[in-house]
Amino acid sequence: MTTIETSLRVLIVDDNRDGADAMGLLVEALGNQVHVTYSGTRALEVARVFRPDLMLIDLVMPEMDGCDLVQRLRRLPDFAHTKIVAITGLKEDQYRDLATQAGCDSVLVKPVTLVEIRTVVASVVPVVSADGQSPKRAKLPVSVAAGRRLPIGEARRIRIERKSKALTQAESEAVLCDGIIRYQEEYLGWRSEQVTVHFVKDFFLVRIQGVLALAERQLARSSLPEKGRELIKQTRKQLLELARPMLESLVHEAASVKVRSMHHDISTVTGEEVVIFTLAEAPRFE
Repeated sequence: MTTIETSLRVLIVDDNRDGADAMGLLVEALGNQVHVTYSGTRALEVARVFRPDLMLIDLVMPEMDGCDLVQRLRRLPDFAHTKIVAITGLKEDQYRDLATQAGCDSVLVKPVTLVEIRTVVASVVPVVSADGQSPKRAKLPVSVAAGRRLPIGEARRIRIERKSKALTQAESEAVLCDGIIRYQEEYLGWRSEQVTVHFVKDFFLVRIQGVLALAERQLARSSLPEKGRELIKQTRKQLLELARPMLESLVHEAASVKVRSMHHDISTVTGEEVVIFTLAEAPRFE
């Protein structure tokens, strides 16, 4: 029996954090992997690594509006045919036309209903062929090191014994997985084994599932959720900045490349924390 995979990677972009998080919770409840970001600038960086099957993008945002973001995405070969749906509170036909001209496949007007979301998600699910096979969607590679840890001391021993003095990609990812967990223990005082790491070209992506503490969840749902969520993000980012020298050193030792920049985001709805290291160049592995 063939099992058809219907789960999609969905990127939601909206500067209204409450609305974006609520949309993320809804889409995730339908069985999809969701990443929420609140600006077009960050969305460009995240999309290159997350490789979404579907993007839900607000049209009116500061710095970079939705139409500008979509035009930039469409110029990238990886997103030339990705399903992009505009989300807007503007009902006038001119905004719908602008979204279409920018490259959006369709437009939904706020408040978006559950039926509309279901319809959009269903439109991205691959069509089953006559032989019952489902076409493969492009995905982030599944790291063989996902969930595997390799202490840096052991990695150094492996490198010494190896002619090339280099690690494989799987070994490098396992080293960094171990380093991220150690960062949690040393800087946060607890550990999450649900850590996934990937090298993708000149990016290094870290995804940590369900990292919100109980106090943070209460803060995110407080009487002033906007301020609570911002405080959570600022605190986590500050903690990560403290650990940044150690993490950058670990990336350099594991993959022999320098870190150029670091982007951090955490969803106060799903509890997923994402850290993206932009590398000076694509690493070369054993």
